[in-house]
Amino acid sequence: QEEEETARQDAERKAEEEKEAAILMQEEERRKKDEARAAEEEVGRLKREEEVRVQHENERQVEKDKEEELIAKNEQIERQKAERLKREEEADQLKQAEEERKEHGARAARLKQEEEETARQDAERKAEEEKEAAILMQKEERRKKD
Repeated sequence: QEEEETARQDAERKAEEEKEAAILMQEEERRKKDEARAAEEEVGRLKREEEVRVQHENERQVEKDKEEELIAKNEQIERQKAERLKREEEADQLKQAEEERKEHGARAARLKQEEEETARQDAERKAEEEKEAAILMQKEERRKKD
């Protein structure tokens, strides 16, 4: 009877140990599944973070490219403005030189006209003086005759 009781207790103990071992194995499997799920979630989170980082980096690069393009356009506009101003300045200088040439021509024409007028007046004066001298000489000759 004692042997039967011991055998029964051994069987109960063995059944209890097997039950505990099964529970421990289930808990270990659950723990492994939980760790695997957590690892997958971590990998997914890291992938999403990397995608977001890459997307932000791409957006920053697009913004940088747009900014560089805008700077290049502004520089081109400034160069075109400078070229236009230079052309306008050259055109103004040419216009001024043409006006000065015209003024010089007009001044030269006025001087020539003034010189011609002076020469004409001198010729008229000389002719008048010669005429008066001739009249005086005729008067002198008549006076001598008389």
